[in-house]
Amino acid sequence: MKKSSIIILFLLMMLSLTSCQKKYQSYSIGEENKFIDKIYEYIEKDKHDYVLIDVRQLDEEYAKGHFFGFINYDLEKGSIDEFVYKIESMYSKDKAIFIIDKDGSYVNELMQALKNKKYKKIYIYEGGYSKLLDANNNDFTVVIGSDDCGC
Repeated sequence: MKKSSIIILFLLMMLSLTSCQKKYQSYSIGEENKFIDKIYEYIEKDKHDYVLIDVRQLDEEYAKGHFFGFINYDLEKGSIDEFVYKIESMYSKDKAIFIIDKDGSYVNELMQALKNKKYKKIYIYEGGYSKLLDANNNDFTVVIGSDDCGC
């Protein structure tokens, strides 16, 4: 009896550890479809437990073409600290955060900054918007303007 109680306790501990597991994933050039597929895992759940973020310049890049559903934070006009503050003020630590930028130069820093703030699910694409656009097979609608920027 005591042995079975220990086994049950062990299994419960393992279950609790895996349910709180943190998920940090970086997608490189050539893994565009994997990144898109990961986003669609969340979209298909039909829950609002994710946010899509594009940190390219608002007027010079984002407004000239972006994926519908991605909100903008113009990192050139702000800072990484301000970005983290905005994310913390708007989204819980359990929300999955997907981040793209112009060319992969900021996404790793942003992921690390969010990790430091205890965000649990962060997904970045390191190839930049243009490479993701090239791989887009009508997965995302491309729109022009900044009316939907969320900024």
